[in-house]
Amino acid sequence: MTLTHSLDTSAGQITVQATEPAPGLHIYETPASVSPLSPYRWILAHHEGAALASFETADAAHTAAKAVAPLADWTRNAMTAANQIGPGGTEHLLRLLRDAGGQHPNA
Repeated sequence: MTLTHSLDTSAGQITVQATEPAPGLHIYETPASVSPLSPYRWILAHHEGAALASFETADAAHTAAKAVAPLADWTRNAMTAANQIGPGGTEHLLRLLRDAGGQHPNA
């Protein structure tokens, strides 16, 4: 299923096409005009907009989505999801994202 996802950039808000590999998680390709030199074009994000990590391929982003989906109810707001993960779970979340090839979303 394809849906729209809004992201904020230095040039203003942009709407892109996204997929939802797990409830509440979106994957989209960064438009060519945003960070054109970055090889990390695929973003895994919370449905409200916050990017979790960027990836070189859509497959890597999907792998990460499968890994992190069980950590929280991503359909809830971002603060609720963060609270479900908890301060102690943040390192685990980051490790799962890195293991799938994830980089800082602004890489």
